[in-house]
Amino acid sequence: MNIKQLCFDLADKVGTSGYEYDVAVAVSEHLKKYMDVKIDKLGNVIGKTAQGNYNILLDAHLDQIGLVVRGFDDKGFVLFDKVGGADVRVLTGAEVILHGKEDIFGVVCSVPPHLAKNDDSKKLDVKQMAVDTGYSKEEVSGLLSIGDRITLRNFQYELLGDKISSGAFDDRCAIAAILYALELVKDKLKNVGITVMFSSREETGGSGAKTGAFTNGCFCDSIVVDVGFGDDPYTSKEETIKLGGGPSIGIAPILDARLTKELVDLAKQKNIPYQHDVMSRTTGTNADHISVTGQGIRTALLSIPLRYMHTANEVISLKDVEYTAKLIAELILKKEVQYNAHLS
Repeated sequence: MNIKQLCFDLADKVGTSGYEYDVAVAVSEHLKKYMDVKIDKLGNVIGKTAQGNYNILLDAHLDQIGLVVRGFDDKGFVLFDKVGGADVRVLTGAEVILHGKEDIFGVVCSVPPHLAKNDDSKKLDVKQMAVDTGYSKEEVSGLLSIGDRITLRNFQYELLGDKISSGAFDDRCAIAAILYALELVKDKLKNVGITVMFSSREETGGSGAKTGAFTNGCFCDSIVVDVGFGDDPYTSKEETIKLGGGPSIGIAPILDARLTKELVDLAKQKNIPYQHDVMSRTTGTNADHISVTGQGIRTALLSIPLRYMHTANEVISLKDVEYTAKLIAELILKKEVQYNAHLS
């Protein structure tokens, strides 16, 4: 499996929260190689193998942050609001694509520094911003409707070493890790059943994971794969995880301590690099919802280090995607051996 190309291909698909149609179809095609697949009412992509004596749920979210059209002014500038946690600091001057009757390129308006006032940066608010498409009001309103989605224009680059850059690696690189894990365990399982949920609407509250985990079976364990704050020169080591250092195995009261320890022990035994991210309460990921679904599901969190989150230039290390996949695969293969021995 070419992990780099897979990450790029997945990140290139459009899928803002509540509008994950294109990416859901693309992801389904990859997942069909390993299991039966369906897309449910909320847009979750659900894949299942034959259920076994031990059943595990693997989750990563489909959606990306974005913007939504909320109107047009008299000169044809497009007014917008946020979908999810779009970072207003990187919007001014940003290139965007508006997804209407056809895709339209635009630029978020930016006041020239010569005309800016000292406190302008403190007043940044999407409801006081607009997109310039070059069209008049009559032209643009014929191509776009209120509610159409807007995404940051996605530029994809290979950086030095094993680093790559793109928008929407949050959380498409985690989808790539799960797909690679499935490749590693392919044709090796008799006692372990796998359900994969590539969930919708994580960036806007996790409703996809809440409903998807509830309706798709009983699980012994769940592994949620998301991204974590990658190290950079401007944040402390305590707040970030190192690119190339392996996945962060989350530690939080809402996560299952035994399953977390099992992952740590496996990483040590198999020489898979790993890190820790300690959280005092919840995790801010789908793990918070899945762990309390139904009668409760033992849940662990793996986070892939990612720099410049919620921008058009998120940076990851391909090694971290590979390490994450290998750790997931090793857990599944361990459960296969355990349950095989138990049944013998």
